[in-house]
Amino acid sequence: MEKIKDVVRSISPVLIKPGSSSITIGLSKRFFLFRIMNKIVSLIEEDPHLNFVALLKSYKILGRFLSGTLHEFYRDRNKLYFKNFFIDRKLYNMVKADIEHLYPKYLDTRMTITKRGVIIYDNYKKSSFNTLLLTIHSGSWVPVSIGKKLSISEEQRLKEEDIETNRIYSRIVLEKAGIWIDSKQSRFVIDFNRSLERAIYADNSEEWLDVVWKEKLTKHESDEIYRSYREFYFTLSKLIDTFNFNIIFDGHSMKALDGRPNISFGTKFIPHFYMPIVRSMQRKMISMGYSPVLFDTPYHGGYILRWLNQKFPNIFIFSIEINKKLYMLKNGNRPIKKRINKLAEDLTQIFDIEDEINK
Repeated sequence: MEKIKDVVRSISPVLIKPGSSSITIGLSKRFFLFRIMNKIVSLIEEDPHLNFVALLKSYKILGRFLSGTLHEFYRDRNKLYFKNFFIDRKLYNMVKADIEHLYPKYLDTRMTITKRGVIIYDNYKKSSFNTLLLTIHSGSWVPVSIGKKLSISEEQRLKEEDIETNRIYSRIVLEKAGIWIDSKQSRFVIDFNRSLERAIYADNSEEWLDVVWKEKLTKHESDEIYRSYREFYFTLSKLIDTFNFNIIFDGHSMKALDGRPNISFGTKFIPHFYMPIVRSMQRKMISMGYSPVLFDTPYHGGYILRWLNQKFPNIFIFSIEINKKLYMLKNGNRPIKKRINKLAEDLTQIFDIEDEINK
């Protein structure tokens, strides 16, 4: 936005010095161009989505990215430019499947797509209760060259991924109001919910990890992976700079291990002021038959919530972990569509938070 304003200032007849060597168009045309540019600035300032896209373009950190409506991407989903935009066809097919799943119900939702599979869905509504939803572990895409170096099989890896969490949580934004940022990239390539130093898993770096790599990553490969991490946090910071959110929510799933509840709220970074609302959400889920519903069992909120909390210590921010046994087959290798739809419907109901705040 500042760069655009600089352009306006540079062509403003008020700021131009007669006789300057920089004057290359007539004064009357400068007045006309000045009016047009001011209108453009006004439109962008009034529309946070346009402001967000302008910020991404001006900083050029993401390189090429796509911006449009879900309807437009559905229309172009089989076109060559769209297929070739992504790093490989496996990632393209994942994004295409998401678009086809959401169409036509959410065709007016605006989208911003990066070539590494970070997708921002924009259903932001002014003067409404807006949520920033993150499903950063929902993806399972691994570039072929990286996948060959992983010691864990794809079948084993998929049991650790947050399969289908994008479809479980997305209605919270798409049917109400806010921004949803989703990632198609597997946590086994880069984990956005870890600090940069820990974002690429190492052997025994987590309790549930043993040997991760059968072959060491090259410097070029690790540099590319870290670039995607920096791109993600840059995009997230620009979203927060551009939009005003009432709540930030991180959606995950957890393995069905002994002693784990059906639902867990991560509350470590919630200001005490908001805890009664979370307890009300807990009671609603229990009344829907999801008991036990606990707090901070086994997770209290990951790195991304801590990072956001440090920047915005008073914001309503928390996470939810859903036990995979609620929607996956017992062998853990396939989701049950009917159960996913039920979870999505129930979670959307408990997010009538505006009514709770107004009580």
